Amino acid sequence: MPAGATLISASVRMALVCYAITVILQLIGYHSRSLRILWTAGSLLFIVHVAAAFNFVHRWSHQAAIQSTAIETQQLLGIAFGEGLWFSYLFVLLWLLDAIWWWVLPDGYRQRPRWLHIALHGYLLFIAFNGAVIFEAGPTRPVGLLLTPVLLLLIAVRIRRSRQSLHS
Repeated sequence: MPAGATLISASVRMALVCYAITVILQLIGYHSRSLRILWTAGSLLFIVHVAAAFNFVHRWSHQAAIQSTAIETQQLLGIAFGEGLWFSYLFVLLWLLDAIWWWVLPDGYRQRPRWLHIALHGYLLFIAFNGAVIFEAGPTRPVGLLLTPVLLLLIAVRIRRSRQSLHS
């Protein structure tokens, strides 16, 4: 495997591992500075993934990336949708902004509205699932298929506990 392809796949896999570990630990109630470091590392690794893909695959051409995405979605879903790339851009931006917020205003981060936290993580999980399971054919797919139900179960348990504590 050429170095560019290795960097592309390794960076996204490491980013997704950081994502999954951070979210799982948050859902079970663990919070620490090391978790914030892991979350930030994941966002930066995802930026490395995007930059490596743009460099080694698309030669820094947004149009080439759109065309490549359209071809891939056509093959997988039967519809050419290159504009789906914008959802990946939003994923990068939201994850990075969330990491920055956690560093710059940690108290505000912890006290943000619940709907914002749910909306953000719902979007991130949706895009991560699509990237790891739908659009990935390598070893990332089975890991994504294993981790997704775990994350959903932990989310359900967390929601149930929150509702129980409200009614207590």
